[in-house]
Amino acid sequence: MLVRAMVAAAAADGAIDDEERARILAHLAANGASAEERAFVEREMAAPARPEAIAASAEAMAAEQIYAASLLAIDVDTESERQYLDRLARALGLEASTRRRIDRDLGVETSESGREEP
Repeated sequence: MLVRAMVAAAAADGAIDDEERARILAHLAANGASAEERAFVEREMAAPARPEAIAASAEAMAAEQIYAASLLAIDVDTESERQYLDRLARALGLEASTRRRIDRDLGVETSESGREEP
């Protein structure tokens, strides 16, 4: 689940660049991924899931982990990546305060990070 979220986030700007691919593959290596698991990730990279599909299969406790994994997979430096994170957070049902905490904990600035809750 987390790897699917990482792949989808990396593809949010239309392409998974070499640095993003390396981050994802490093995550797999660090977790002792099998050849079958690596093949699964390659298939995911070819056809990344939409944020709504990821959120629909997530358990409530996993929502924060999915969002955090997505942040770890990318440098949030394009509007399409920010929009992806906005869509994912909404689909996961993350409150703005929770999202800001995760952003702060990971040292990432997203469009939501600077916003005040209504």
